[in-house]
Amino acid sequence: MKSPVGTYELTSGARLRVFADHGDSDGYGLEITCDGHTVRYDSGHSAREVHAFVALFT
Repeated sequence: MKSPVGTYELTSGARLRVFADHGDSDGYGLEITCDGHTVRYDSGHSAREVHAFVALFT
């Protein structure tokens, strides 16, 4: 499955940044920024989970 690393514009106007989790070679971390606030979600999400999230919200 293709690596989902990158930045995505979400339909709500928020921005999603996906980054490789260096502690878990198969996982990805998520960071969402909206209205100047940033929330970082724990790492370890699979590429399939990230692709599903992006598909739902873009």
